[in-house]
Amino acid sequence: MFSLVIPTYNEAKNVGPSVAAVCRALDGHEFEIVVADDDSPDRTWEVARGLDNPRVRVLRRTEDRGLAPAVVDGFAAAQGDRLGVMDADLQHDEAILPEMIDALDTHEFAVGSREAEGGGYGEMPFARRLGSKAAAALARRVLKVPLGDPMSGFFALRREVFERVRDRLDPRGYKIMLEIFCLARPESHIEIGYTFRPRHAGRSKVSAGVAGQYLSELLQLRRRLREQ
Repeated sequence: MFSLVIPTYNEAKNVGPSVAAVCRALDGHEFEIVVADDDSPDRTWEVARGLDNPRVRVLRRTEDRGLAPAVVDGFAAAQGDRLGVMDADLQHDEAILPEMIDALDTHEFAVGSREAEGGGYGEMPFARRLGSKAAAALARRVLKVPLGDPMSGFFALRREVFERVRDRLDPRGYKIMLEIFCLARPESHIEIGYTFRPRHAGRSKVSAGVAGQYLSELLQLRRRLREQ
C-alpha cells in the first residue's frame, strides 16, 4: 500500500481540493492519505476530518510543530510499505504519483523534480525561481547530492529506507527530503519531471528567515554526515 503524507498548516481552503485531486490520480491503487496538521488556527485538521473520506487519516499535532517533524510523524503513523510526501496547496502535480509509485519497484527513492525531463517552474516569479535554483545549487555543493532538484518537497520512498534512518533524523525546517536521502544513501533513485503550479489558495510560507534557516541546516547536516 502507498501512504501519502500531506503536512499542513493553515491550509483549510486547500486540503479538500488536494485530497480530491490525489484520489482521482490514484484511482485503482491501494492507498491512504495522512494529513499531518500542526494544529492550524484555521482548523485545517477539522476540515480534513470533515471530508468523511475513508482513505484519509488526520494527525492533529500540538507539539514539536514544523514541516519536517510533521513528515516524520506522518511516516511513523503510515501503514503503507511505500511512503510519499506532497504539499496541500496543489503546487505539486498529483498526476505523477502513479509513476512515482511504480518507480519504487526498481528504485529506493523517487523525486518529483522541476529539473528533470518534462519538468519546469511554471508561473513561479523570477525572483523566487532564482532563489530556488540557488538553494538547489548550494545543496549540491555542500552535501554532494546527485539530485537536479534537491529542494523538492515532493518525493516517495520505500518504507525500509525511512526505517533505516528513522532514529538518526533531526527533523527541523524544510530539508527533510535531503536529510533522509543523505543519511539513507539509497542504492538507486530517480527524478520524475513535473511542472510547478501556482498555489491554489492562501499564502506561501517561504520567507527570508526560512532561507537563512535552510543554510544553517545544510551546514549542520554536512557536519553530521562527516561524523558518521
